[in-house]
Amino acid sequence: MSDPGVLLLAELHGRAGLADELHAVLAELAQGSLAEPECVEYRVLADEAPGEYLLFGAWSSEAGLRAHYKTPHYLRYRDQVGPFLARPSDVVVHHVSNTVHAQDPNPPEPGLLG
Repeated sequence: MSDPGVLLLAELHGRAGLADELHAVLAELAQGSLAEPECVEYRVLADEAPGEYLLFGAWSSEAGLRAHYKTPHYLRYRDQVGPFLARPSDVVVHHVSNTVHAQDPNPPEPGLLG
């Protein structure tokens, strides 16, 4: 994975009994996002609590993230997701200024970072 410039974390809170429908909408969003030229990574992570999801997206630039918001798969997600949510999502975007890779990642010891 190349180093991203922008990270997006979104917590989604699904309505009881609609977790499968929400997961299907999120899976389609992830598939489309991964095909974007500036998308470095996109994952849908399920929480232990039913209907709770974490989206992790990484783009090489701010422009790449902004372009994501205009894609057909994102616009389709926006049109479909509302009825499956119990409340608004919590979304945070981080701008990465520096990335340090562990020299020994199995597991890394604090003194062996970058």
